[in-house]
Amino acid sequence: MAFDRTRPVLVVDDNFAIIRIVKTLLDSQGVKEVDGAGSGPEAIRLLSKKPYGLVICDYFMMPMNGVDLKAVIDRNGTWAQIPFLLITTREETYDKSKFEKAKIKNVLLKPFTAQSLMDEIDRVAG
Repeated sequence: MAFDRTRPVLVVDDNFAIIRIVKTLLDSQGVKEVDGAGSGPEAIRLLSKKPYGLVICDYFMMPMNGVDLKAVIDRNGTWAQIPFLLITTREETYDKSKFEKAKIKNVLLKPFTAQSLMDEIDRVAG
């Protein structure tokens, strides 16, 4: 089943160029409502204001990395069901056991194409 492209998406990355790229890729695939957050704490503020259908989050961020943000999301009853896709640039840090412990099932390596992004989104949120 494909991701419902009418649902809002939150992209969390401390690199604003990545947020713009992901927004552009998602827009080209029919996802019209995409918000960006430059940090975990900013993402938490946005999550408290809108019911998102998906969170796409970078792993390497300060002061809260993607695994830490996922833990906060999972502790909130309202947010715990939001599909979560982790993105990272560093394949050598892809420690499956760390991500599995955090209940992160899907990790997408940068760089990615619009098609590979949507394929992962469909896997995690479809």
